[in-house]
Amino acid sequence: MIYPEFRKFVNLCPHDIVISGHAILPKSENPCRVEAQQMIIGKVAGIPIVKTEFIRIINLPDPENGTYYIASRLCMDYIPFGREDVFCVDTGSSAVRDENGRIVAVTQLSI
Repeated sequence: MIYPEFRKFVNLCPHDIVISGHAILPKSENPCRVEAQQMIIGKVAGIPIVKTEFIRIINLPDPENGTYYIASRLCMDYIPFGREDVFCVDTGSSAVRDENGRIVAVTQLSI
């Protein structure tokens, strides 16, 4: 698929995103997230075990011509069908990591 030319990327994550060789996208002050409810379903060795139910996506902007949004991988699972303007970063083997294995940049986006 070929995506139309863009005017801008908007980071919907609560941390900066570095796209190697392209841009540093500042963190969102109002990040996109998935609202969740948790219920304790038991304990193991006194440690609570919870069941998490994801309810709805919050702070996802409406589409804007020429704008592409970058959200978290979890948010991507709740993006409404047909939103071709929202991506997440690919943190797999193509990501750039430091000597401790922490991601310092990504080289590609994912749907």
